[in-house]
Amino acid sequence: MPRLNDAMHRMIARLLIIHFIFHGLSGIFTGVWISDLVAPTGDMTLLAWLETILSAIAIAAGLSYGSYIALTYIPTLPKRQRGKVMAIFVAAYLMVAAMLGLASASVLASASGEVAHMEATLTAQTEATQERQRAAASLINRSSVMNDCVSSAGNMSVQEIGTGVYSGEGGNIGQVATALTNISEGCANARAAIFASRSKLERLFFRIDRLLIDTRRVIDSDMERHEKMVAVRKNGENFTRLTREVNDALPVEAVQAVADAMRKDWLAAGLPPSAAAAITHNFDGMAEELTEGIDDIAALKEEAIPTMPVVSNMAYLALYPEATIAAIAVGACIELIPLGGILLGFVMVTQKGTGGGGNLPRPSEVAPAPRRVGRPRKT
Repeated sequence: MPRLNDAMHRMIARLLIIHFIFHGLSGIFTGVWISDLVAPTGDMTLLAWLETILSAIAIAAGLSYGSYIALTYIPTLPKRQRGKVMAIFVAAYLMVAAMLGLASASVLASASGEVAHMEATLTAQTEATQERQRAAASLINRSSVMNDCVSSAGNMSVQEIGTGVYSGEGGNIGQVATALTNISEGCANARAAIFASRSKLERLFFRIDRLLIDTRRVIDSDMERHEKMVAVRKNGENFTRLTREVNDALPVEAVQAVADAMRKDWLAAGLPPSAAAAITHNFDGMAEELTEGIDDIAALKEEAIPTMPVVSNMAYLALYPEATIAAIAVGACIELIPLGGILLGFVMVTQKGTGGGGNLPRPSEVAPAPRRVGRPRKT
């Protein structure tokens, strides 16, 4: 080790003290992160405490020793070796700092990440409920088309039975009248299904609205964090169950079935051309009204229901960067400030130690003090 003056010794000591503080913070935050790994349920055993404490101490000591090496020994290397060694040290430090910075940020962002996770889940559940409410209203509003279908098909059937106006042939009167009666009954059954589902959907949506209100109350309450997450997840399970019931209650199949019955190929079914044309002319428009947007509603029933999945604190950093950006910045500062101190101290030591820019001599290069040569003293 080359001889350094007192000022450089004091400067290095101050830098190392700062590094010890920041590396201690890194060890503490990483210890919290490790505790989640060794005890995911939160029940810390004696072994879990031992693993966590030893890991935190090892990380803090390792980083501090690395800073000590960088500030005291790397500047003493020859110039051509010094740059390579410093580059390797900085690259390795940055890799470790990135991991520890994420660990620190995940610990700091756990509270804000949990809130953002609950808020995002509640928003998704609210939007899913509103989509199904619009779908239910759209299906219920088609009951007026069902009324027109029932009355039109019934009147046409009566006319056909009485006069044979649509078939024009007495032998086919029964077949045409039967087809019209089937259309009328199909529309009446679909209308009954819509009315039956409407009352059920009203009850389900009322329960879902109360559940969403309760979830909002839990999120805004002063409950302990773990209890709050448990309550929100429980509400999420109830929301999933109720939403499945809503999906089953949406009368998409009944509406689609009666629309398909209206659009049947009546010529292929054996009806006379005049009767087939009359039925197509009267009911194709109704079938179009019934099936408008029905595919979107059917797809809505197949969509995944929003839930609140269990994710790690690290995932919050990627899922909700707006809520965790402050924690990311603090975690980066905890790891990058010591690196800046190392680089600054490295430059100052190398500059001051050489009196303006030369290399610091290594211990082997320091010439020994010259021995005094002369006549021996007389005794």
